[in-house]
Amino acid sequence: MASPYHCLPSMLRWLSLALTLAASRATFADPSLESKEPGDALYQCQGRAWVRAPDMVPGDVIAGDVKVKLIGPCADAESYALGLRYKERIFWKLRQQDAPLPKTPEIKYERTIPANSNSDLFQVRVPGSNAPEYKYNKTEWMAYQETFENKDLWAVHEEERVAFEIKTTIVSVVGADTLPTSFTTRFGILVPNTNYPPGVDHRQAGVHHSLRETDTISGESIYEYFVEIKFSNGTTSEIPAGITAFDPVYLSIENDYPRHVNVSLTRTRMQPVPVLEAPVDNLQSNYTIEIYFPNGTQVYQNSSVNMMATVHRTGYTNRTDTPVELCGFQGGSSPVEWFPQGLKDRSQDRSQSVQFTSALVPSKQNSPMFAFYPPSYSSPCREVKFAAIPVDLTQEGHISSTSSEPISLSVHVGRNAIPNFSTYYQKFQYRANLNLHIKPDPSEPREKNEFQMNPWGTQSAEMDETDFDWVSWSPVTQTRRVLHQGRVNLSVISVQQQGQGHLLFTPVHYLSDEAREPVFVQFSDIADLRLMSPEERDAIAPLAQPSMKVFAKGEELRLRYFTSRDMRQPIYVGDTWVNKVLSVAAEGKDNMDHLLIVQ
Repeated sequence: MASPYHCLPSMLRWLSLALTLAASRATFADPSLESKEPGDALYQCQGRAWVRAPDMVPGDVIAGDVKVKLIGPCADAESYALGLRYKERIFWKLRQQDAPLPKTPEIKYERTIPANSNSDLFQVRVPGSNAPEYKYNKTEWMAYQETFENKDLWAVHEEERVAFEIKTTIVSVVGADTLPTSFTTRFGILVPNTNYPPGVDHRQAGVHHSLRETDTISGESIYEYFVEIKFSNGTTSEIPAGITAFDPVYLSIENDYPRHVNVSLTRTRMQPVPVLEAPVDNLQSNYTIEIYFPNGTQVYQNSSVNMMATVHRTGYTNRTDTPVELCGFQGGSSPVEWFPQGLKDRSQDRSQSVQFTSALVPSKQNSPMFAFYPPSYSSPCREVKFAAIPVDLTQEGHISSTSSEPISLSVHVGRNAIPNFSTYYQKFQYRANLNLHIKPDPSEPREKNEFQMNPWGTQSAEMDETDFDWVSWSPVTQTRRVLHQGRVNLSVISVQQQGQGHLLFTPVHYLSDEAREPVFVQFSDIADLRLMSPEERDAIAPLAQPSMKVFAKGEELRLRYFTSRDMRQPIYVGDTWVNKVLSVAAEGKDNMDHLLIVQ
């Protein structure tokens, strides 16, 4: 029997194209073209490309479809090539440490109702920060704005890393008079046993950190299909054909994940109004949560993790603050660390505001074959029960530590949670949220704007118990709560991993020297490739040859790959692939494509 390697020369004539319905239009006005007049055929040549394909998985061979349609006079086109690349980038804008910004001018929020509501019948109300509710010194703000906008006091940087870019010719004029202007073909991709980063859905917003009021760090990544058109004069143009994803796989043992985790809590404000400075309470109790995970902190996408939580309180015995309930909620994935030198210290800033992002997953959530998203889910809040403090201690100011009874919680992790992964620029980590609701001690000082939660708050502060029989509301103190929040790190595993029994060892990381890149293969060779051993298939894929680019000063952009904020563009080819598979299944057909669904 002939060795499978004998088919390699023919296999390297890859006819590619994958990832469905990412219909995008491109005008071939390449800067290198000599003529840009409207009458120029190259200028008027437009095109669209659609790809359908499942997500890539290490050690597998996937199949996909591609459709190309040219519009306008394109007689000078010589060939079409299908391409796929993975690239990632980072941007930062950091205030120079030796030139700190002055203190932010104070803004006072004063929401008042005029005693005479007829007084502003002919007054123009300016929206935004100029509204009457916001009081500030305009001179101070202009000086602050001037120093903020001084570009010489900022360090701005953007760089990009292309992990791989592969192409294969699918149609050329060799052996034909002209190229077809509309055609569809199939292709295959051999995926090496290398773990590339998971596909992240940046279409709504990029991964973004806002540090205090000044510094910004943002990152993007994209797996993009494209069709390259080559013209007779040697110029080329690209048609975007959709974005895809990768599902990394880790083979691990149960003991790899911790079972005991301690969570520190931070008091947060529950008011929906602008936050003012809160008074300091030096007698405030300290709360922490000890969590036991019976099965460890690992959890598959679209499943739940169970935990037993114990609340610990350390404080004075004569304070009556009481934990009421503990709630567990879905959190999200975000970069917990940025790797470039110079970002490490700033990215750990506790004052940063982080925007969670999600993984690319098919949106056919209502199909029984793709029930990725359960109904809106959160763990029910559980009552916190503490043992009573001995009466002889409640009158004295002793410091003691007490613990609650164990509390059973369950947190659901969605199908679109990003699996934990360290990329070239950042480390993604999933964090679930824990909220501890506490009834505070009556002596605990209120925040300055706490009464603004209720229009009658100020009146309530001036009333005693007997007065409340004469009004329609209850004392604010009866329902007063303070909130302490914490986050617990979970190790999210791709649901795709559950079907990777053919892998005997964890794939190499894409940043390793042994990392290999995907390669296009002919659709007709897929069946033979799957008969090979994983080691034989892996040897076909070439070693990765990443490239780097630093953008010139003045060309830096905070967002580069996803700027439209349109969730429909670019099209995720996994969605169109699902549409195809569901259609095939409805017709009762069974073929190789049907088996390539991303579960």
